[in-house]
Amino acid sequence: MIKYIGNSASGGLAVGKIKIINRRITGFKRVVLATHREKALYEAAIILAKDELRELMQTGDRTQQDILNFQLVMLDDNSLKEMVETNIAGGNGAARSVEMAMEEFCARLKNIGDGYLSERTSDIRDVLGRVVDILDGHSRERFNLTEPSIIVADEILPSDLASIDRQYALGFVTVGGSYQSHANIIARTMGIPSVCGMDSEILNPLNNGRTVCLDGYSGEVHISPNDGTVALFHHRIKQEQRAKLSLMALKEKEIYMPCGDKLEIWANCNDPQDITLAINNGAQGIGLVRSEILFMKSSQPTFESQLEFYCRCINAAQGKPVTIRTFDIGADKPIGDISLEKEPNPALGLRGIRLQYRHRQLFETQAKALYIAADRCGDLNVMLPMVALEKDLTDYLEMAEKVKNELLEKGDIYVDRITWGVMIETPAAALISDRLAQHVKFFSIGTNDLTQYTLAADRINVETAAYYNPLHPSVLKLIEITVNNANAAGVKVSVCGESAADAACAKAYAQLGVRYLSMAQNAMIPVKQQLLEEYV
Repeated sequence: MIKYIGNSASGGLAVGKIKIINRRITGFKRVVLATHREKALYEAAIILAKDELRELMQTGDRTQQDILNFQLVMLDDNSLKEMVETNIAGGNGAARSVEMAMEEFCARLKNIGDGYLSERTSDIRDVLGRVVDILDGHSRERFNLTEPSIIVADEILPSDLASIDRQYALGFVTVGGSYQSHANIIARTMGIPSVCGMDSEILNPLNNGRTVCLDGYSGEVHISPNDGTVALFHHRIKQEQRAKLSLMALKEKEIYMPCGDKLEIWANCNDPQDITLAINNGAQGIGLVRSEILFMKSSQPTFESQLEFYCRCINAAQGKPVTIRTFDIGADKPIGDISLEKEPNPALGLRGIRLQYRHRQLFETQAKALYIAADRCGDLNVMLPMVALEKDLTDYLEMAEKVKNELLEKGDIYVDRITWGVMIETPAAALISDRLAQHVKFFSIGTNDLTQYTLAADRINVETAAYYNPLHPSVLKLIEITVNNANAAGVKVSVCGESAADAACAKAYAQLGVRYLSMAQNAMIPVKQQLLEEYV
């Protein structure tokens, strides 16, 4: 028996045969032609890659179609095209030029500092790897599974999941990838165990077809396990299946505090698919929809694409409350065609609501789409990020009021069904929450940024991890001030930061008076179980 240890990416257990997919070895010898010919080859490869993606979109579900559509958009990205053409002009062949552009583009995303955007490098590598394969005359190996298997690969790419027969996918083991890669997000959604960050030795062809026991919780992978290990895994799998049935029984249970107040579990989501899954898993509302996800599908989302997205979000919630966060973009998240000057400290620069003065049309278009979506599809909560000044809030609401009145006059909407709120993610917002409460109906506490700004500890810097503590007395004090001011004004308070998924934090927030906890949907049932044990 050989034991490997990687990083847990999706919890679960599996026993099956290994199917190895190794795309790291190419063995191609490239000949560089004249510059104009290499450029022509690149342009032809882009056309072929688009055809392949459109073919995959015909068989994929809506989630896969959205991912592949983003890849189609990337093939038309002007900055990416300029990188490739510059590399070709410098004497490199088309395939090598695409690889160089891919590395540079991915490095830029990694340096952004935003977890979701930086993890989109898998999509970039996927689509540009497809272009390189075409230029090299290499057909991409697909996951053609004919029996239940545990896939061992250098990396599971988003387009792989569009062609895979998921009923045969028992688990994923990858050398590359990360917890937030699309493949692992989907693996968690589907309940498929996955381990990433594995030693490359596991790709040894001799492992193909061998039995493997996969532990998605600990990151352990046992190849050619003995009979005792196999029996233990089968026993654990049966126990897990019984435990899941027991936990799902909590889905409909409600939580009440000792004072009699109801405590609701909501979900943070990226798109309508996330919302559907969350509602089906017992979410009592959607506390955060990140509207900037639209920039991953278009360089700058149109009014039509926004309207369609917001309506789909409302419909997916099946009558439960839905909260859309307006575009949280800025110099720390350079997206699409939004041109921003480089800032010395982007986390403290122009982002979120602060951009309304420079990109007025962008926010007016979003407000218009939100008002019409609410009018047509149902009530909508909308919250504003990165508020520190009362003036920023009142200026935005004044703009939104003007947009609403124009829509009413034209007959584009008949009623205002939007409830406005503010994200409390700066110490300033917490300390003036009594003043902010005069203008909105709800607060949503973003503990990620609130902790970062309160303790002056970059939330993604491992060197300051010891300082980043959402349970620090200073952070809890700011939350307490916010809750007290909200209660005095009759304003609802939720927490939508990642810390809400931690049972200890969730209990602390509930004790401070927070009555809505919003978290990743896969954390809802475990947190609910902990809270029920505490308060029932």
